Amino acid sequence: MQVFRYREEGNPPILRPTLDVRLRCGTGDWTMRALVDTGAPISFFDRGAADALGLTLQQAGADYTSLRILGGSWRAKFEFVDLALTAYPGLSWTARVAFILDPALQMPFQGVLGTDGFLDKFAVTFNKYYGYFVVEHPDYFHDRVGKPLTDDPTLRADEHWRHAQS
Repeated sequence: MQVFRYREEGNPPILRPTLDVRLRCGTGDWTMRALVDTGAPISFFDRGAADALGLTLQQAGADYTSLRILGGSWRAKFEFVDLALTAYPGLSWTARVAFILDPALQMPFQGVLGTDGFLDKFAVTFNKYYGYFVVEHPDYFHDRVGKPLTDDPTLRADEHWRHAQS
């Protein structure tokens, strides 16, 4: 489990849940800041991150999509990359993420960690009131908090039945 503070991002500065993330693809290696966004269905990064990794974004037969971000529609290319949180040395995973093709997209961070590619790998708990969020392995969170939610009542004795028989 790792605890992170919300950080000021943008102008004017706003406290947001961001993480330092390292991306690797081929010989490219880039560390940057990304927003943890529970409303984003996928993880995506800006054109600068793609350029820093040396990705070829225009190629025949590539996997392209359009993303609705900040009120606009932006064309993006999917790539498989290795990601790592700099605060978790040695922990990395491979994910299919999108890279925005247009360099005009301006965000106060270089990427967004969404459901596919991040939230499907970790359990994240936000506490905006105190200004922090927690990232942990989903099994640890489940063992501590979620077991009652997945408990199958058909596999245990009915408490009411047992008391009625006595």
